[in-house]
Amino acid sequence: MGACKLSRRSGTAKLTASTTAGSAGTEGEVLTAHSEGAGDGDWRILDLWSDEGIPWEARIVWSGGGGALRTALVNVPKCTRLCVHATMIQVFGANLSTSANIQARAAIADGYCDTENQWTARGGISQVAAPTTVDVVPPPWAKFARLELSDNTLLSTATVELLDANATSRGEYRADQQPMPGAPIGDAATVRLTLPAGTYAYRLVFLLHL
Repeated sequence: MGACKLSRRSGTAKLTASTTAGSAGTEGEVLTAHSEGAGDGDWRILDLWSDEGIPWEARIVWSGGGGALRTALVNVPKCTRLCVHATMIQVFGANLSTSANIQARAAIADGYCDTENQWTARGGISQVAAPTTVDVVPPPWAKFARLELSDNTLLSTATVELLDANATSRGEYRADQQPMPGAPIGDAATVRLTLPAGTYAYRLVFLLHL
């Protein structure tokens, strides 16, 4: 049997500005496309962008041929592309800007290509008197994680630690000595950040195998 046809190939949504700097705004549905009639699942190339070129966060949900639903969180800096095998795809979006509403868009084409994407956990710390730990759960499809600080002079006093499902430390990197492209996630259930005293913002960038 051939690839199933999809009910829609594109979608759009107006995403309102976030009310909190560093956090995504209210989520909106950008696209829902599902199979019509008989046919097998097929590889789909999904393009995501905004008219304004302002970054947003996408949550993609898909299934293929009656299988279980899969989910991915993806940053859309100006535009990005991912490829999944699917008979149904949903895209939800949230604005990362606090100053402007954006028009988020998604388009689907049949085909296959290799892609890599990113998702970012963000945080701001102000006037911290002592080092602080922050635990971050890796998103689906995470392959590497890399910590960055707005004040890079503090990198030598920050660490990235990988904890397994039993909360046992399996690896630790000083932030100024992280491997490229980042600490390998492997079987880590938690990424624990030790953040130094100071006034700065940080982000933990995950590279996705997707």
